[in-house]
Amino acid sequence: MQNANVTKDVVSTETQNLASIRLEAIQAPVNFITEDEATDQLEDNQDEANLSYQVEVSLEASSEDDQNIVAKTQEEYVSAFKASAEKTARSTLEMCRVVYEASRSLDGFQFRDFCKEIGFTDYSSSIRKFCTIGKLYPRFIQYADQLPSTWTNIYLITQIPADHFDEMVKNGQSLATLKGKRLDYLLNSTKEIKRIVEPLSYDKKNVGYVFGKMMFTQIPDDTDVRAIQKALNEVSARLPIKFVLSDAMMKIVDRRKEQRYEDAKRFYTKGALRPDMWDLGVEANAVYKTTDDVKQASEERFAENV
Repeated sequence: MQNANVTKDVVSTETQNLASIRLEAIQAPVNFITEDEATDQLEDNQDEANLSYQVEVSLEASSEDDQNIVAKTQEEYVSAFKASAEKTARSTLEMCRVVYEASRSLDGFQFRDFCKEIGFTDYSSSIRKFCTIGKLYPRFIQYADQLPSTWTNIYLITQIPADHFDEMVKNGQSLATLKGKRLDYLLNSTKEIKRIVEPLSYDKKNVGYVFGKMMFTQIPDDTDVRAIQKALNEVSARLPIKFVLSDAMMKIVDRRKEQRYEDAKRFYTKGALRPDMWDLGVEANAVYKTTDDVKQASEERFAENV
């Protein structure tokens, strides 16, 4: 009995020193299963493959295409679109001018209340950009037909070099054509370079500078997301960085998990609701998996290492 306790303590101590993800895959223990267990797992996998994830019908999907459209020529559609875009650009400039004048005329408390009544906070980036556009209203309004229609794109035009802006309007070039790499080059030429974090946006919610992107190189599934979470937690434990996964993606993962759980309660009878069969990671497995087979396997691996 004493030897068994010593063995258990040593295994527990050894487990605490292990990472939650084993990078040395070649040294990882191999679990052998019987033919009956393999058949059960195959049936479980087939049930998972047949699981259909259900979603609610959106307003768009529930609406049919309008059958009462009066057809026009291509030229008429182009003309109508440009007229609408120019009208939108003018409306945007006028809206931003109102915000700019309010920021210059009202005191701090009045401007705060003004922003609250129009649905913003006085310290938001949107209000700051509205004021920037409104400041340039006298310069922009005469070129409304050459500007982008959205305020976010108009704001980008305010950040390009002044000389380049003057050259484009002098030559009659549409400012709405500034896109892609050319726009990025112009924007970068006016950015501050004294501080290395200047080009990085600051995420107030997560308290940190956004310094990069993480991308999937293939279509992921729920297992990939779980593995990524565990791996990123390992990196975050060693470096002063934080990984924030997409809220939209995690909401989908959670919804899929809930639907799988509900179906598991109704249909799965072999492995889905067997916690003793789950892989919870090295540390959790050592604490949670207490069946006789797992205990015996741990003792055998310890004996081999000794």
